[in-house]
Amino acid sequence: MLHGQRLTLRMLLAAAYGMTEPRIIGPGWLDSDRFDILAKSPEGVPDSAKETMLQALLQDRFKPVAHLTMREMPVYFLEVAKSGVKMPIYPAQDRGPDRPGHQYPGAAMMRGTGTTAQIAFLLSRIVNRPVLDRTGLTDRYNFFLFYAPLSPRNGDHEAELDQPDIFAAIQEQLGLKFQPGRDNVQVVVVDHIERMPTEN
Repeated sequence: MLHGQRLTLRMLLAAAYGMTEPRIIGPGWLDSDRFDILAKSPEGVPDSAKETMLQALLQDRFKPVAHLTMREMPVYFLEVAKSGVKMPIYPAQDRGPDRPGHQYPGAAMMRGTGTTAQIAFLLSRIVNRPVLDRTGLTDRYNFFLFYAPLSPRNGDHEAELDQPDIFAAIQEQLGLKFQPGRDNVQVVVVDHIERMPTEN
């Protein structure tokens, strides 16, 4: 089931191609026009097939023509901090709280299990810039990260947002760090796409 409201086409294209939004190159209105989407996949379809299904849905509704290429752009390199990795190797516990919303009110959070390459991909969605794994690590880790949201919601109290920013949080809690730089990364260039979707 795919259900979203007020999604931009850049968001949908990023999800369809398994990329982050900065790696979708196209007209400016990809960020301005918004759409609601409700789609259901057949039972038994694996998660690995959902990107292909979303590509097919977008092709049916918006007729995109796109190609993959390499482009140099600002990135963050994910490296091991001087303190060393602070994440426990899977299947050890992540040491995160049982009820994080109570302990860290107002904070944004990220929790899961994965390699540093997978963590880099998740972080790239937070900082809205490609994050490339340069740690050289191959283990799978449990991780729990809390940080001040980049876009606080209306009504959040200042005291509740007394959390580290994402850059400090990954060093203090994960033992990783961002190193800004530039590199060639794969992007999707949208050559053509219909602005108005076809009818269901």
